[in-house]
Amino acid sequence: MLPGWDVSNESDIQIERVSGALTNCVFFITRTKKLHDQAKNKKPLRVLLRVYGNGVDQLCDRQKELNFLEMLSNLKIGPKLLGVFKNGRFEQHLESETLKSNDLRDPSTSKYIAQRLSQLHNIINICPPPQENIKPEVWVNIDKWYPLALNTISSLKCTEEQRKGLEEFDFKMLKDEIEELKYKLSHNIDSPIVFAHNDTQYGNILRLTDGNLVVVDFEYAGYNYQAFDIANHFCEWTYDYRSSVPHKMNLDLYPNEDQQIDFLRAYIDAYSIPSDHTINNPSETHDNYLQKLKLEVYAFTLASHVMWGLWGLVQSGQSQINFDYLSYGMERLHRFRELKNEVYERLPLLNKD
Repeated sequence: MLPGWDVSNESDIQIERVSGALTNCVFFITRTKKLHDQAKNKKPLRVLLRVYGNGVDQLCDRQKELNFLEMLSNLKIGPKLLGVFKNGRFEQHLESETLKSNDLRDPSTSKYIAQRLSQLHNIINICPPPQENIKPEVWVNIDKWYPLALNTISSLKCTEEQRKGLEEFDFKMLKDEIEELKYKLSHNIDSPIVFAHNDTQYGNILRLTDGNLVVVDFEYAGYNYQAFDIANHFCEWTYDYRSSVPHKMNLDLYPNEDQQIDFLRAYIDAYSIPSDHTINNPSETHDNYLQKLKLEVYAFTLASHVMWGLWGLVQSGQSQINFDYLSYGMERLHRFRELKNEVYERLPLLNKD
């Protein structure tokens, strides 16, 4: 599967598990046995091994992910796909370091991430969706994960306190709230469909040795609302998956007004705005467009909370990774309910001239 990897003994390779992965198990595989034609100063060959998590095929479409990886590879974006097997794959190892949680708050790094996200979104101009009026990925996921989450929690082994919390939440009402959310966002926000990563947490962003940033791990990628992808990134500011409580949301870390504005300015400056977008209307200035996008992003935090909340519940019943998925999922869903009325009250502002 990997040319040149004529490994005959376990001692010929070194395996290092990468921390912070929440869907799959990720490892660095280093070939320590040197070949005769390998220069003395050449580093041992290294690849990344991604072993798919238990039951994750319910959550994401592996074939679609592989198609996207091939598309991105042709565009020279991200690591190359080296080999695929039944429950995982090998990828090119990029000499880099993964960002840390506090890197997201560094002004220059944040602007760089905004530019990278903008470049990804612009891929839609090169590789448009396979069909018109494609269903946005956020609604595909929520519609698929809601029944999976219900099925999971109905048979989940949990404490008496956790069971009480699940029963009190009222998941039947959540179904109605999801339909209301779809209606409110689709009728008040005209966010363009882009090629979205949908999971730009700091662990999916690498800093290469030359200082460039690369976004990796496209298993949740797809055609989605522009505002969702940015909103989801802002939500990721509130998590530190390497802390002692990796499942806990810290709302004090959500980007403040100035941090949001700086990010969005960098994003807009790098984004190719469609010719038919209203920013070309003389009545809409650059700053007006920025404020409009900021409110759209704020509204789509609701969709991010619902999507990843359901994801957490599904994972709580199947993942073998050491992470409190149940608490994570319920906190995201509770945050959705806490925030929704405030967001809905502000949506009419988007319809004002």
